[in-house]
Amino acid sequence: MELKRELTERQRALLWLSAAEVTSERVRQLTEEFGSPEEVYQAFGRENGPQFQARACERLKKIHPADELSAWAEKLEQSHVHLLFSDDEEYPKWLRTIDDFPYLLYYAGRLSCMKAPMVGIVGTRKASAYGKSMAHSIARGLAEAGVTVVSGLARGIDGAAHQGALDADGSTIGILGSGINVPYPSEHAPLLRKIAGGKGLILSEYPLDAEPVPFHFPYRNRIISGLSLGVVFVEGEVKSGGMLTVHEALTQGREVFAVPGLVGTKGAEGPHAILREGARIVTSAQDLLDDLNLLSHARQHQRERIEVTDPVQKKILQALQVQPLTVDQLSQELSMSAGELLVSLSMMEINGLIQREAGNTFLAVFAPKE
Repeated sequence: MELKRELTERQRALLWLSAAEVTSERVRQLTEEFGSPEEVYQAFGRENGPQFQARACERLKKIHPADELSAWAEKLEQSHVHLLFSDDEEYPKWLRTIDDFPYLLYYAGRLSCMKAPMVGIVGTRKASAYGKSMAHSIARGLAEAGVTVVSGLARGIDGAAHQGALDADGSTIGILGSGINVPYPSEHAPLLRKIAGGKGLILSEYPLDAEPVPFHFPYRNRIISGLSLGVVFVEGEVKSGGMLTVHEALTQGREVFAVPGLVGTKGAEGPHAILREGARIVTSAQDLLDDLNLLSHARQHQRERIEVTDPVQKKILQALQVQPLTVDQLSQELSMSAGELLVSLSMMEINGLIQREAGNTFLAVFAPKE
């Protein structure tokens, strides 16, 4: 359960700007001009104060009084939506490396999802059965390896990717182009609630009640790629949101991958175009684990998920925690025959609990739970 947050004056000023959807770039310009977000807030309405477009100015004027701004913050608390500022310790360092990182994110769910390596999966809303199957399969494989799947919660490829991660009992992050209380599409409201309710994390740069207007989504896309080590374009046309996310990823220095499709179909156009330009081909989660150097992370994740219940395997692990041993040494240590031990050792090696070293010496690579 999140505790109620007491906001600093700087944070209140940033919340005020965010409530009117003032962009990150504009906030940085204003901060350079006036010295700080607090000074922007204080100077608002003065003769030489900050200038805003009419719609934003109207919104800023409405919640500029201290009690109105406090009421706006209280509405967030009542909606179980929380704030993540760019200077918070929990703010993902990877996202902070992009040029126009968000100064404020609204969230619901588990921030711990962002501690794991993250991979973006994007593509068309009008996905084929093949595209949705590939998105689901890749996402599921990544989640099983302890990688957090990032996507946009849209129809088609996005929805299949989120569901694949959930089906693996893994973590997924949905990035919205609207307020968290305005799920888009509306039929994905149950999926949003499931992710926010403990299975993952929902993030938005936009305040409560913000509508999913078209110009929000290119901004949303930079967050998907900004969080991710790499972005997978599963299916979509050359002129599409998926391609925009790919371009953002390239600008941000992220790895770009594509799933090959059926030649001649619209959904294959985008992935095939970036494959010709040098994107890496992806046919499974294993390809991504290899190319992003995540195999050691995956092995560690699998070991952490294993609970050893077999009493013989527990004894073997406890003995090998002290020092590597041969079968004969284990036999003497545990007062068991070599034949009995070999059956357990073979299974443990297959499951990644131990590894065989030179001279048939066994080494524990997993610490059993007490």
